[in-house]
Amino acid sequence: MNDRIVFNTIGSGKPLLLIHPLGLDHHIWDFCLEDFSEIRTVITYDLPGHGTNSVPNESYGIEDLSSNLYQALQESQIEKIDCLGLSIGGMILQVLASSHSHLVEKLILVDTTYKYSKEWQDNWATRATAAREHGLENMIEQFLAAFFTKKYLDANKEPIQYCRDTLSKMNGEAYAKACEALSDCNTEDRINLIEAETLILCGDQDNELFKDAARWLDDRISESKMHWLRNAQHLAPLEQKESFIRKVCNFLEE
Repeated sequence: MNDRIVFNTIGSGKPLLLIHPLGLDHHIWDFCLEDFSEIRTVITYDLPGHGTNSVPNESYGIEDLSSNLYQALQESQIEKIDCLGLSIGGMILQVLASSHSHLVEKLILVDTTYKYSKEWQDNWATRATAAREHGLENMIEQFLAAFFTKKYLDANKEPIQYCRDTLSKMNGEAYAKACEALSDCNTEDRINLIEAETLILCGDQDNELFKDAARWLDDRISESKMHWLRNAQHLAPLEQKESFIRKVCNFLEE
């Protein structure tokens, strides 16, 4: 990995880490920083090749992203933390929480999975090839249709333009490497090692893979509960902001 993790922080109190999904950056959380920073020190950062971070020279896995995150938290002398991850962010945090149970106290997994099916792995390979050869421009509308319900897209809400702009700036090689890391990840054999109190959130109109994964994670993480974010797809926190903020704050304050 080329870059050391640079944390952005706001607020005061116990730290709450937020990890963005594939293709976007830490600004996805701008909408909830004010609310979360009233009860926590909120920490965000950009994954390799995302935001202003350089493209990694070598391939990497989700385990590498988790290890780099753990090192950055250690360097920041953070001994206990609550964590929230969306999509790839949730996979990184599954590895972190199962590897360092002493560190993660509360875990929030949003529209994520523990592994991808063969069909999805083939899809990631196709996306990686297309990104390397042509960049992301021709795939952006396809991504948006997976991110948001048709009703939300038709309303042309502000977050849609944020996603479109951020994806258009994403380096194709950086995106391809992240696709390959996602494809290879499988936390199935380590989920039972997660001891953190866990909240699982998922859009009720997300892809079936993520809805099935939410139920599976809820069944296998000992201290977990699950809620649906109604009328939302993969980027459910953006589509249902108020419900997302309320459910997260309630969980953190329990």
